[in-house]
Amino acid sequence: MMEKRDSGLSIAVGFVMILLVIAMIIGMWAVVGVPEQIRDAEEYHAVKVTNAFLDYKIAVDNLNQSGNTWEGVSVSMLIPAASAYADGALFMQEGVGTLSIAIDDNPPNTTQISRLYATFGTTNTRIGYEAGGVYRNDYGHAAWVTPPSLSLKKIGNDIYVNLVVPKMQGSFAVGSSEGIPVDTLLINPSYPWSESAIQMITITYKADYDDPWDALLWSAFFNEINEMKIRDNVEGVSIEVNMLTSTSYSLEITKLTAPNLYFTMTEPEYRVDVRGS
Repeated sequence: MMEKRDSGLSIAVGFVMILLVIAMIIGMWAVVGVPEQIRDAEEYHAVKVTNAFLDYKIAVDNLNQSGNTWEGVSVSMLIPAASAYADGALFMQEGVGTLSIAIDDNPPNTTQISRLYATFGTTNTRIGYEAGGVYRNDYGHAAWVTPPSLSLKKIGNDIYVNLVVPKMQGSFAVGSSEGIPVDTLLINPSYPWSESAIQMITITYKADYDDPWDALLWSAFFNEINEMKIRDNVEGVSIEVNMLTSTSYSLEITKLTAPNLYFTMTEPEYRVDVRGS
């Protein structure tokens, strides 16, 4: 009788141990496997959101192409803010920064910079559209996916600086478990204003919300212009990037030996709305 009881006890103990092993495997998967799976899914979703904003940039740029001077044209895009694991949100903020353009010693021309961006998952990743460029911000560290539009070209012996800054109107914060449709309407096509016989162009960006990451983003953009000058062998001007404060940087383009330095700026205006709002 004792042997039968011992045999039954062994089976019970073995069954409990099997359950413990299964529980340990499930626990390890919950601790290690699930978070890794979520990270992979969020990273894949971040690529989708980035591609959506790149498509948005192309569509908005096409609304104000050279020769297109008619108002009322619009584009509608679906921004997939929500991911498979969490709802997302789309934000439109006016006046996140100020861009100042000073020609020689003349008073600067200033324009307000707005930002359309999406957050998802833990909201530690933000992807958005600002001043005609697309950026990605992870835990406060941001980089341009494609920068704003500032070109530096040498034609003959002359240097041409062309800047396009979309001005966006709108203010909203919308959460969704699906994609968010966004309408962008061209309300004021911009005719370029130009300056010639220039000695110096100073472009300054200040983050109005005291966002150091945003100022650093523009600093990287300004440094890219200097790299563009070297890469394209644009001689006749010097370029200097200066840190003014922790939230403001400037780009100085100074004429050296180029016969003429020209500057052209275009500022198309758009209104951004969530469809149906």
